Amino acid sequence: MEEWVKVAAAPNETLALVMKGLLDEAGIPALVRRGSGFDVPDFLSAGPRDVLVPHLFAAEARELLGDTTGLGSWT
Repeated sequence: MEEWVKVAAAPNETLALVMKGLLDEAGIPALVRRGSGFDVPDFLSAGPRDVLVPHLFAAEARELLGDTTGLGSWT
């Protein structure tokens, strides 16, 4: 089983999905996971999210998100 690692954190689901979209466009598989302590469905899209990628893509994903204006502050 492939190890997935956290490459970024977002303050809410919307920004996490933007990051995931950027990674998807670059051909990097990504998952969005609720931040610990916010895994209650009643929060809907509020609360922090983690963006994860397979370990082999971690460096490339961090570089891509770090170079993106407005998103680098959350990586």
